[in-house]
Amino acid sequence: MKKHQSFLSGALKREFQKDLELFKHFLLLLNNTSPIRNVELMWHEEDEELDPLKAKFKSRVGTGDALVQLQPAGSPGANRNSPSTLFCDLVHGFGAHEEETCARSDVPAKQRCRATGCTQVYGCHVGLTDIAVPVICDGQYLGTLFSGQVLTTPPTPEGFRLVRQTLAGQSHINLTSLESAYYQVPVVDQAQVSDMVRILELMARYISNSWKRLQLISEFQRKHDRDMSLDRKELASILLSGELGDLQELKSLAYSAGLHRIPERVMVLQIENLRSDVPRRGAGFAPTLNRLSHLVEDFCQSLPDSLATVVRPGEICIFTSHEARNRSHNRISLEEIAESILAKVRSHATASARIGVSEEHRQPTELLKAYQEACAALDSGGAAVSFFSDPKPVKVQPSEVMARLVKAIRHGSGVSSMMREFLALVMPADHSPGEIQQSRALLTWAIEHLALESASIGVEPTRIRSAKEKAIGGVLHSPTAFAACEAFRQFADFISQQTASAFSQREQKIVLAISQLVEEQGAARITIQQLADSVHLSCGHLSRVFRRTAHMTLEQFLIRQRVELAKRALLDPRLNVAEVAERCGFCNPAYFASVFKKYVKCTPREFASQPQRWEPLGTPLLGSKPAAVSSTRVPGLDTRPDSATQH
Repeated sequence: MKKHQSFLSGALKREFQKDLELFKHFLLLLNNTSPIRNVELMWHEEDEELDPLKAKFKSRVGTGDALVQLQPAGSPGANRNSPSTLFCDLVHGFGAHEEETCARSDVPAKQRCRATGCTQVYGCHVGLTDIAVPVICDGQYLGTLFSGQVLTTPPTPEGFRLVRQTLAGQSHINLTSLESAYYQVPVVDQAQVSDMVRILELMARYISNSWKRLQLISEFQRKHDRDMSLDRKELASILLSGELGDLQELKSLAYSAGLHRIPERVMVLQIENLRSDVPRRGAGFAPTLNRLSHLVEDFCQSLPDSLATVVRPGEICIFTSHEARNRSHNRISLEEIAESILAKVRSHATASARIGVSEEHRQPTELLKAYQEACAALDSGGAAVSFFSDPKPVKVQPSEVMARLVKAIRHGSGVSSMMREFLALVMPADHSPGEIQQSRALLTWAIEHLALESASIGVEPTRIRSAKEKAIGGVLHSPTAFAACEAFRQFADFISQQTASAFSQREQKIVLAISQLVEEQGAARITIQQLADSVHLSCGHLSRVFRRTAHMTLEQFLIRQRVELAKRALLDPRLNVAEVAERCGFCNPAYFASVFKKYVKCTPREFASQPQRWEPLGTPLLGSKPAAVSSTRVPGLDTRPDSATQH
C-alpha cells in the first residue's frame, strides 16, 4: 500500500470528528436492527503496528461509543449494552489482555487489509468469524473497520472445549462466565455475513469521501493563504516604493491582502544582538534572524489591518491602521500593538528589540515619509517603543548632512542615524519625474563624494571604483525611489567597512612606528609627548590608538621596556640598584624596586643574584589580550618632555 502523509490542519481534523457523528448514528442503527451488532473503526498510525499496550491503541470509534454518547443513561428506550461483544470482552479482559489474545488474529488481518486494500473475512483464534474492511483515501491508509464476533454454526460443547484449550493459561478469564457468554454469541449465515461486508464497505467509502472533502478544503485554504501572502508582500512593496498607481486598484489589493483599509501609519521593528546559542524554554534553541523575521510577519497577519515586510536583516517595516476615539486612546492602542510584537520577539529569542512609530498619514503617498519618521523615532530615543516627534523645520542642505555622514564613517559611530537623515532629505517629495530625477542626481553626487573621501584616507581605489559603478547603476536604473536609496545605502555600508579596515591598518602602522622609535631612542628618557609629536598625533589620541591595537596602554608598554632594560643592566656587577634605576629612567630606587617586583615577581637584588630563575617578561604588541589591563597611572611617564628626570 502506498504511503501518504496527512496534511489536515487541527481545525479540519475537528471538522472530520463532526462527520464521524453520522457514522455513530449508523452504528446505533446497526446495533438495533442487524444480527451482527458490533462495529469498530481503528485508526492507522503511520509506520506503527497495532500495539495494545500504547495509548494510541485506544484511538478508535465503535458501537460502544455510539451507545454511550447517543443513548445516555436514563433516556427513554436506552439500550447501552451490546451482548454480542460480551464473549470477546471476557476473552481479552475488557482490553487489558488484548495483545496476548484477540490481537493475535486482528493484527495480521489489519496487515493484510493494508497490503492488499481488500476486505478480509477470517476466523479468530477462538473460532469466531470476524470482518476487517480497509478505509483508504487516494492511496492513504486511514484505518480499518472491524466487525463480526459471530458464529456461522450453533455453539456446541465441543466448540467450547476447543475455546478452553486455546485460552489455557489465561488466568484472567472466568471460565464459568465465559461458557455462559459463549452460548449467547449471535449465530448468522453466510448471506448475513456478505450483507454486513457490503454495509461496512459503504461505511468505509463514506469515511474516505469525508476525508477527501476536507483534504480539498485544506488544499484550497493553503492556496488562499499563499496567494494572500504574495498580495501582502506586493502591497508592502508598493507602499514602500511610493509609486501607488490607481487608488482603486490599491484598495482592491489591500482587500485581497486581508486588510479592510489602506494603512495610515508605519512602525519599524529593529532586532539587534540576537543570541542563537541560548536555549528557549520548551522551544529548543532560539531561531535565526531570518526565521524570527518570518515569525513577526506571521504574527502581524493576525493583527487587524496590519502587514509586515522585511526591509533588511533585523529591520521589519509594519504598516498598520485602526480607528480610535481620540488621540490619547490612539497612542495607547499603538503602544499595546508594539508591545505585543516585542513580546512575540522576546518569547522566541534572546535579543534586544525596539520599535519606532510614525505620525498618522491619511494619504497613501505619504507612507514612504512615514517609514522615514519611524526610523527617525528609533534614532531619537532609547525606549522600547518610541514615537516620532516632528521637530521645528530647519532647512538643511544635503552637503551639510553629507559632511556629517563622512565624519561618522571616519569615526565609526552614528553612521546609521546620519544615513537615515540624508536619505530622508534626498527622498522625493512627490513622484513627479522632476523630483525623481533630482533625487537620483543627489544620490549619484553622494556616491561620488563618498568615493573621493574614502580614497583620500587610503582605501584601495580598485575596490572603490567597482563598488561605485555598481551603486551608480543601481541608482539610475532602480524601478523605485526606495530601491535607489537602498543602492546608496549598500554603497555607504561598503565604504564604512573599508574605512574601518583602512583605519585599523593605519593604527597598526602607528603602533609599529612607536615601537621602532622606542627601540631607536631608548626607553629610559623618551616621553609620551615626544612619541605623539613624532607621529603628529595628540597624546590622548595616540594613547587610545595604542591601547585599542596593542591591548595595553602606552604607559604600560614604556614601563615594560624600561624593566627589560633594567634586567639587562642588573646583570652588570659594576652597577648597584640605584644606578640601574637612574639609567633606566625611574625617579628613585624605591619606586624602581616596586615596579620591578610587580612585573618580574622578584626584587632587583634577587634577579641580579639568580637571573635564570625568573621567566622573561616579554612585550607583546599585536598579540592576544592580557587577562586584565590596569588603568592606574604610573608615575614617571608624564606627557611632558623629560618628565622621568623631574621626580
